[in-house]
Amino acid sequence: MNQLIVKRASIFSLILGAILGLIALFPSIIGFALFIVGFLASIIVILYMKKNEKHLGIIDNEQGAILGGIIGFFTGVGFFASFSPMVCILRLIFKEKYYSYAIPDIVTEAFWLFVIIVIMVSVIFALTNSATGMATAFMLNKIEEKPKDYDAPLDIKIED
Repeated sequence: MNQLIVKRASIFSLILGAILGLIALFPSIIGFALFIVGFLASIIVILYMKKNEKHLGIIDNEQGAILGGIIGFFTGVGFFASFSPMVCILRLIFKEKYYSYAIPDIVTEAFWLFVIIVIMVSVIFALTNSATGMATAFMLNKIEEKPKDYDAPLDIKIED
């Protein structure tokens, strides 16, 4: 897989995570936003990248799983990077009327713990999105027509 594809996927997933983080500020939508971040982010980004064949070509299951893991991790980081500061700002504005999910307290008291929690939750998002990214690549391989001269690339080199 090309480094340019990985960079583009990480940027797209950071943007998707940030948008979902801002949408999740409404308490009634946070569950839906976390479901999208946890399970559907790789599907959304891979289909967006495959939309006009400009960003992503034909991928196999292994590349879909790797790309899904990268997308899941960066979507989780982007989600928390936009959601957490906005929750702290809303807590300052509304004082007791907005439920802050204890984020301002953990940021002020134990920021290191907050960073560890964000990283570990993003790793869990990476694992689940890895499975959905592999399933997306599998379904796209069944649906898409491959060129006649396309041969699956081999990473194995045999030297005698």
